[in-house]
This record gives sequence, structure tokens and C-alpha cells, in this order.
Amino acid sequence: MKKHLAATLAAVAVFSGLGVTTASTAQANSPCAKASWYTLRSGDRVPLPATSGGSFSCIMGRGAGGEHVKALQWALNRCEGARLDVDGAFGPATESALRTAQSRNGVASDGVYGPNTRNAIRWEIRRSSGSTYCGRLG
Repeated sequence: MKKHLAATLAAVAVFSGLGVTTASTAQANSPCAKASWYTLRSGDRVPLPATSGGSFSCIMGRGAGGEHVKALQWALNRCEGARLDVDGAFGPATESALRTAQSRNGVASDGVYGPNTRNAIRWEIRRSSGSTYCGRLG
């Protein structure tokens, strides 16, 4: 009886459009909320967007604001050729510059920052000597 009930409920869910789905990569990540220093194996460091808990797997898009947006804007200016005001506001100009960088670096050009974009674009990386260079994380 339990098997029959479970099968019936599953069929009802599928036919009524309530099928089971899994979270997409973007949905599985939390919103970016701050900028934090990420240390590479070499000891070099880069400021990256992060969640409030410190995870670097986060997402952000138009409407976001804060130091995490400034970190992205700075990288887009210094390493991807953008000419943004580093104001911490993720508006149309930041979205457009991000789309350009995404397209140039071979990831989906959706204007939304997430782990794939983080690993594809170039960031301004700081050596312990204080000098900087542009490089990729992934």
C-alpha cells in the first residue's frame, strides 16, 4: 500500500508540474556580503568577494553594494580593461563590464558574479613585497 501511495504521489507531482529539481550552481551559493583576503599557495594575496561567513563561493549581481562590489570593480578596471567608478554599487556599468570580461574569458556572459566567473577573470594579486600582477585563480 505504501509503495502504491508513493508512486501515486510522485505521478501527481510530475504531472502537476511539481517535479523534483536540484539547485543550480548559482542557487547553491550564498550572496556575497563582504571582501576578504584570499591567500594563494605562493603566499600572494587577493581581495575577493565573500559571504558573511567567509566563503569565497558567493554570487552577486545588479543591486548589490559594498566592499565586495568594490573588489570586483577594482579587478575589472586593473586587469580586464574596464573603466568603472569604484563606488561599490553593482549597477548597469558594472554588469556590462562583467559581461565583457565573462565573454572574453570563456564563461557564460550573464552579468552575474559567481564561482565560475571568479575563477575565469583576472584579479590584481599582491605579492608580499607589495608589487602586484594580474592573474587567474582557477
